[in-house]
Amino acid sequence: MNNTIYDLVGIGLGPFNLGMAALTNDLTDITACFFEKKPNFDWHTGIMPEWSTLQIPFIADLVSFADPTSRFSYLNYLKKTGGLYQFYIREDFCPLRSEYNQYCSWVSNQLENLNYSCHVTDITYDEQQKLYTVFGQNGSDSNFAVQTKNIALGTGRAPIVPDFCKIDQEDINLGAHYSINKPKYQQKKSITIVGSGQSSAEIFYDLLQDIDVYGYELNWVTMANRIFAMDLGKLSLEMTSPDYTDYFFSLSESTRNQVISRQDHLYKGINLKLINDIYDLLYIKAKKSPINVNMLINVRLNDVEKKNDQTLSLQLNHLDLNKEFKMDTQALILALGYEYKTPEFIHSISEKINRDDTEGRYQIARNYSIDDDETIFVQNVGLYSHGISVPDLGMGCYRNSIIINQILGEEYYQVEKKIAFQDFLPKALQ
Repeated sequence: MNNTIYDLVGIGLGPFNLGMAALTNDLTDITACFFEKKPNFDWHTGIMPEWSTLQIPFIADLVSFADPTSRFSYLNYLKKTGGLYQFYIREDFCPLRSEYNQYCSWVSNQLENLNYSCHVTDITYDEQQKLYTVFGQNGSDSNFAVQTKNIALGTGRAPIVPDFCKIDQEDINLGAHYSINKPKYQQKKSITIVGSGQSSAEIFYDLLQDIDVYGYELNWVTMANRIFAMDLGKLSLEMTSPDYTDYFFSLSESTRNQVISRQDHLYKGINLKLINDIYDLLYIKAKKSPINVNMLINVRLNDVEKKNDQTLSLQLNHLDLNKEFKMDTQALILALGYEYKTPEFIHSISEKINRDDTEGRYQIARNYSIDDDETIFVQNVGLYSHGISVPDLGMGCYRNSIIINQILGEEYYQVEKKIAFQDFLPKALQ
């Protein structure tokens, strides 16, 4: 066992915990280390058409909203890698997804507190010492164990796969693996994408570009009642603010559930430019020659059956009409979003973790802790408790600042409390 007693151990290295690692790397008053089972940093590379961009500007990087002077900022990355002037001349402050991934890898390569190819298998807690022991295996199958006072869970979310699709079927694929499988899709006679958000739209647009070259049928099935754009109006963006997070957290659990169910357009929609690009490309392709495209809105996928070695039969339901129908396809791509999976390694400390009474979800405190001692923190969990700021990359620094300050017992990183012009709670009701 490593003899060091860490102040913080992070498990999982997506952008949020990587930001935590960067913000703690140069601190002298906190010792931290992070574990990731993958061999290197890799964030959504399976669904990155080369033209796709983030829907947030570069300033919402791993560190800048906590510390604009950090050497791990996106601007410093551009400067150090010789890309600053080209990025400036391009005049699009939303980086390519591939650029953002490269930036994160650049930061990762500079940090000494990261441990890749390390699979955490268990966590125990010593009540007397007030210490957690994190157990795991590294890439060479040797065991490791470290002790820590605090834990940051950043294991990420898994793609949503309906139970009826969990079969041994090579023609049912996840949008998360699109880039790897794209050549295979293009050899099929028909391709169907199921999903409502940005990922499904990007896959549809990317495959649409070559539809006249390969001659496949291209289908897009969505439960949404329209192909809708994400609301990126400036006053709408204030709903990812600390102000709105405070307001949302103050609501009752039942009210929060109702509110979040009405906010799809704030965090699930598609970039408006991409929607317009899709229409324009449909127009161009259709003018050139007939194309076989079907965009089915208000339609839910209920089941999948394999008819033969070449065809899948999709059992569909039109939600307004409540009528079922079938459609055949040779390839099915599921882009249904992501859901949080409770990691198995926390089973041994499950009694320490607070859960709500109705659905058994983490009961997350305002400072993102899930235990009475405020020593276990969660990343990218709690849409139901903290609102739409939870998955927003731009709010990662905000959450990390709160967690680091909690561990240090002081406000090392300044945390903004009121930045919105709107009053989400009228003063008369305060």
